[in-house]
Amino acid sequence: MLVPMNYRNLGQSGLKVSQICLGTNNFGGQIDAETSMKIVNKALDCGINLIDTANIYTGGKSEEIIGKALKDRRDEVIIATKVGFGTLEGPNQSGLSCKHILSQVEHSLKRLQTDFIDIYYMHRFDPETPLEETLRTFDYLVRQGKVRYTACSNFTA
Repeated sequence: MLVPMNYRNLGQSGLKVSQICLGTNNFGGQIDAETSMKIVNKALDCGINLIDTANIYTGGKSEEIIGKALKDRRDEVIIATKVGFGTLEGPNQSGLSCKHILSQVEHSLKRLQTDFIDIYYMHRFDPETPLEETLRTFDYLVRQGKVRYTACSNFTA
């Protein structure tokens, strides 16, 4: 017998998210694509509506698998993904600069097979990029409709 899922507001927004979030760091790595897609569908069937990933999880495979799994169920899900850690070698391939964020959001959208990201996280603090630049870029993405909510992860108080 399944216990009904509980939902809470995301921060001070009106967005309702399940108390349990499906983390997908191992999708496409320790967990193969087929099994990962079954896990996504079972989680949704159990009432979980929040899926967490990042552009760097298993080299982008996690986002790709989530995109395939949600092809016919996108409206049921809140997708959270992240940007900040490096994906390639090079001086502008990591961090929270406008250049890196704008490049990575497009890659994430393509892998996730969606027009928007529900929650876009700053995955880490970037001491080399002014916070104002990062926040302006996130605001730009919200105004464009590519991102609905913004957040931060791995930041100290």
